[in-house]
Amino acid sequence: MPRKIDVRHGGLAVAVFLATIGVLFIGQASLLDLGNFGLPGPGFFPLVLAVLVLVFSIFIGIERWRIASNGETVEVGHRDVLIVIGAGLLVPLTFEWLGAYLSLGLFGAIVLVLIARVSPLLAIMASGAGMVTCWYFFQELLGIQLPMGPF
Repeated sequence: MPRKIDVRHGGLAVAVFLATIGVLFIGQASLLDLGNFGLPGPGFFPLVLAVLVLVFSIFIGIERWRIASNGETVEVGHRDVLIVIGAGLLVPLTFEWLGAYLSLGLFGAIVLVLIARVSPLLAIMASGAGMVTCWYFFQELLGIQLPMGPF
């Protein structure tokens, strides 16, 4: 299933894709309250991350543009990458419905079982620890209430 493409063109395509995502996220984050330096608002961190994605995509594009196309190819469409993309797309779809912690825990468990080939019991335990850590960071340290879902 993997398909071979030229390294230079593939890198440029990734840079353009990431730059587009960065610009879209900058636009969306700027619609939210940014707060101030002492008390960042809900749009602050998404804006910072979007700007970083845009800046890094520009660096990738410049680097890929500068290299000569020597016929080197890279394979695209690996099973593991498709699993991460598919599981990652489940997170925003289930974030409100299941709640933030269960959505992120489910993502972690899927990735651990299907990619890292960890036993399901160990994956559930590790995802549980990740959910507790996530809850502590957002709820206790930042004071942010994430969606709890039905539980």
